[in-house]
Amino acid sequence: MTNLLLAAWAAFAVPAFAVPDDATAKQIVDYALRTPTAEMDPTLANAFLDLDLEKLPKKKKEKAQAKKLELQTLLKISAGKKKGGIRWPTPDGCKPKIYGPGDVGALAIAGFEEIKEDEESFLEERTKCSELELCCEFSLTIALIPQKKGPPLKLYFLHANDPINVLLAEYRNKNAGGQTKFFGGGVFSCNH
Repeated sequence: MTNLLLAAWAAFAVPAFAVPDDATAKQIVDYALRTPTAEMDPTLANAFLDLDLEKLPKKKKEKAQAKKLELQTLLKISAGKKKGGIRWPTPDGCKPKIYGPGDVGALAIAGFEEIKEDEESFLEERTKCSELELCCEFSLTIALIPQKKGPPLKLYFLHANDPINVLLAEYRNKNAGGQTKFFGGGVFSCNH
C-alpha cells in the first residue's frame, strides 16, 4: 500500500515555486512530522523537501531531517524500481552524502538498518556494483564515526524498503545454514 501511494506521489510530485515564509515553513514541518509518509499530500511533501531545515529548533531538527531523508530515500527507491534490476550507473554524476555520528539516530528513524561490512562486501560482489554505485543506485548509506586512534569507523546502512534487501536476506540465510534461495529473488547488477 505504501509503495502504491509513493508511486502516485512520485508521479504527481510538483516542484515548489516560492520559498515559504517562516510561519508557513513551520506549518509545513509540523504537517510532515505528524503525517504518516504514505498519507502526505504530494505538494506539501515536495514543499517540505525544498525547505532548509538548518533554521529549525534542535528539538525538531533531527526528526525533520529523518523525515526528509526518508522521503528522499523512498523517492530514490521508487525511481530505482522503474529502472529494473540491471543498472547502468553514472557515478560521476552522483555524490552521496557521508553521514557522521550525530546522524545515526536520524538514519534509524528514517527506516535505515545497519548492515555489517561483510554484508556490504557481498552486495558489491553479487551485484558487481562498487560501494559508490551501491550508494547512487540503491539506498546504501555510509556514516563515518571518528575514533580516538586510527581511521574513522565506517558504518553501512540500507533502507528497509530497498529491493536489494532480497540479496541480503539470501546472504544471511546462507550464513545461518539455509540453502534455499527466495523465489523471485531478483537480479540486481551494475553494467559497466
